[in-house]
Amino acid sequence: MTFDFTKFIPFVPNPAEILKRREAGEIYLADFGNGQGRYISTTIDSNDPVDVSIKISPKIELRLTYIFDDKQVHGVQLTKLNADGSTDKIHLSTLDWEKVLVLLKIFDGMNLGAVASGSLVLDAGIVGNPEELKKFLTTVATDSQGKQKLKEVADNFGLLAPERIKNVAKQKENSEKMKKLLENGDFFNTEKARLNVGKDEEVWQKFFEENDWLLGSDVVEILDERILDEHSTVDLPVKSVDGFLDIIELKLPNAPFWTEEGNPTAELIKAIMQCIRYLNEAEKRANDHAKIEALKCDIVKPRITLVYGQSAGWQAGQHKQLRILNSSFHNITILTYNHVLQRALKITGGT
Repeated sequence: MTFDFTKFIPFVPNPAEILKRREAGEIYLADFGNGQGRYISTTIDSNDPVDVSIKISPKIELRLTYIFDDKQVHGVQLTKLNADGSTDKIHLSTLDWEKVLVLLKIFDGMNLGAVASGSLVLDAGIVGNPEELKKFLTTVATDSQGKQKLKEVADNFGLLAPERIKNVAKQKENSEKMKKLLENGDFFNTEKARLNVGKDEEVWQKFFEENDWLLGSDVVEILDERILDEHSTVDLPVKSVDGFLDIIELKLPNAPFWTEEGNPTAELIKAIMQCIRYLNEAEKRANDHAKIEALKCDIVKPRITLVYGQSAGWQAGQHKQLRILNSSFHNITILTYNHVLQRALKITGGT
């Protein structure tokens, strides 16, 4: 709203008439007459009876009493126009203008709708909007229970340590990167060139090495030793949360999954047989102290996760078929790249 400071309309004995003919949003000035100060006023139009006890009128005037010597406001007066032509006034002369501004600023920085309804929700829209987030935190801080919650957060600041926040941001970035690797062939080829690798499988292997959190909550770390024997080199040997060896085997996202008859393809069966062989070879080394030392991990009933193909666009029956297929194995779980991506987006709040 633009104020016009060029308006100079003197006060006359009938304030109701003045208030009626004033234009909303313009600034009006009037001297005291003794040269000591000036009245500064403006009006607003309002037909909304927000509070019945106040009975907001169609027109309201706010007048400030400004003293030249002190160069500050000494009084505030609200005048409302009644239906019968009379006026009612509210004086705030007991408060200096700076205190009034402080009070108004408090309300301006709050989500009054949330305060009135007694509910505060921190949603994704607020987190992504600095002004809304500031208003949310301001509102919380004005409530006694909210202050206690903020204190609890401060007392447990390790939960919000800068490094942790940085890691969460990095996870979100890499979940979006995985989505682009799956959906954008040009982006995949650019990443392959950047990594300077010869095979597509190596792009995914390096991606998961840098993002082991994508492999599931049971994975504690990816191990360096990949060789089980001279014929068996696994893609990603991992230490599970219980301290034992598990294996992640990677095939390509474009690997064919189902035949036209709805059966596993020959390529999928071959990958499953490879996983069974790896499990057998790993179990043979349960008492091989040299291999355990090389792995830096004990070997007891290892499990293997096969990440194979894509399930985007599957019919309900195909998802059910995979569920049945997985149930037929003891220590093998088959996931598609879309399953891994869905888990990543769920963790990071992406779409």
